[in-house]
Amino acid sequence: AAAMAAAAKTTKPVAFVTNYTQVNHRDLSLRLAEAGVPVLDGTLNALAAVRGALAYRDFLARPADPAPVLDGTPADRRDRVRARLAASADESAALDILALYGIPVAENAVVASEAEAVAAAARIGYPVVLKTAIEGILHKSDAGGVKLGLKDEAAVSAAWTDLATRLGPRATVARMIPPGVEVSLGLVRDPQFGPIVTVGAGGVLIELLADRQAALAPFGPATARRLLDRLAIRRLLDGYRGGPAVDLDHLAILLARFSVLALETDGLVAEMDVNPLVCGAGIVAVDGLVIPASGGH
Repeated sequence: AAAMAAAAKTTKPVAFVTNYTQVNHRDLSLRLAEAGVPVLDGTLNALAAVRGALAYRDFLARPADPAPVLDGTPADRRDRVRARLAASADESAALDILALYGIPVAENAVVASEAEAVAAAARIGYPVVLKTAIEGILHKSDAGGVKLGLKDEAAVSAAWTDLATRLGPRATVARMIPPGVEVSLGLVRDPQFGPIVTVGAGGVLIELLADRQAALAPFGPATARRLLDRLAIRRLLDGYRGGPAVDLDHLAILLARFSVLALETDGLVAEMDVNPLVCGAGIVAVDGLVIPASGGH
């Protein structure tokens, strides 16, 4: 009676909470529900419902958070993504697509011979990384297909020879990026909700921590910042134990740009992973995986 009286006097939600879940009170629950008072069985269930209600209130109160405006037009960007995927769908393609959407990437070149590898390394500047670019090898490190910190021509030649012998001659030469906090970005397409972007711990921590947050694309920097703030690695981004602090505002903008990529490549890209996005003095995508949509248009 007190609950129904309270509900009749306010526009705020009123609920009836029990801390014991083993009572059959269906008749009472029906009477309360008809009066607009839900019955929540169990303290944990009740607190979860209150948290959800408050989160929804906060969601409604958020200011507009438009997605970033990028150079060019969506149609032009789609045409360029389509053309790039038609050429190849390897790591280099993933990095080129990221760069098209304003996300910094490590300078790189695809090579098919020792001479090309040496020339690319000299052009990019030492130290460099050499990675296999053989089609079908999605996890290069697991296949022994990544050679880090190559400081001169002899090191590049030896690394290319080893990769070519074991895996094949096609490889990617890339600039060696200084260490930083490693973040991962992901894109999947849900059949009901559409493009979903994830952000989380990257590098070797991606499987160990399972630390990620997700949001529907597209979104703006404020939403991106909320995702970053909920990560378990958030303290690392502030400069943990003397490490450099990451520019979180810039990282949020890059994440929001990635959400625009997720929206605009519908029908062209089925999935995309960026791991790692190295966050230090700068923020640079080092490796990427793109899976084209079947029958892209």
